[in-house]
Amino acid sequence: MQSPKDLGAYCLNAFTRAVPASLAAFYRIDDGLSACDFQLHGGHDQMHDSYLSRYRHLDPLQPGFCQRLGRQVVPLRDAQALQSRQHNEGYQTFLSQHDVVDVTEVLFYTQNRPVLGISLLRKSRFGRFTAHELDTLQSLQEMLQLAVAQRVFEPAPALVEPVPAALTEREAQLVPLLRQGLSNKAMARELGIAPSTVKTHLDHLYRKLNVTNRTELVSRLYL
Repeated sequence: MQSPKDLGAYCLNAFTRAVPASLAAFYRIDDGLSACDFQLHGGHDQMHDSYLSRYRHLDPLQPGFCQRLGRQVVPLRDAQALQSRQHNEGYQTFLSQHDVVDVTEVLFYTQNRPVLGISLLRKSRFGRFTAHELDTLQSLQEMLQLAVAQRVFEPAPALVEPVPAALTEREAQLVPLLRQGLSNKAMARELGIAPSTVKTHLDHLYRKLNVTNRTELVSRLYL
């Protein structure tokens, strides 16, 4: 069976080839309708860290908001109608800091709830998504939706799940931060420790759970 990592890589490749994007992210959606288990495309780790730590609560394209619109492809301008002007201005400030001029979300559903999503971000070089490009994204979503439905994805468990008892207190503190997709530096800031200490704890986790990278580690802990 295809792994979530492989499916994410396939989706990111298919969508960014059909509709150019400066940055993209594939993610799962937990049972609290929050995005998690991010796979990034386009090398924007620092921007992603800033988003998670400071701006996620301002994002009108969060899965819960998109579900309220009842659509599979949701452009930023449509989602902004669901929240306050103050929140929209705060989120726009974040996007402008990174030269992002437009964002479109593509969601995949099982049993009428979103379980997977793709964020596509456009910098000024590409301009905003056109109506034709949004139609192309909708067609791609419909093709891949069948594959998602056949896999019968379950919602990712929320971040309050217990972690294995064999982990130390500090290792257990790293687990939810890993799942959010934070970098070592961002996790270090969250916990008030040095990045080198984070790396040491991650090395211990890799050995304990017999994995070789962060994606395998998150999958072993949660999937």
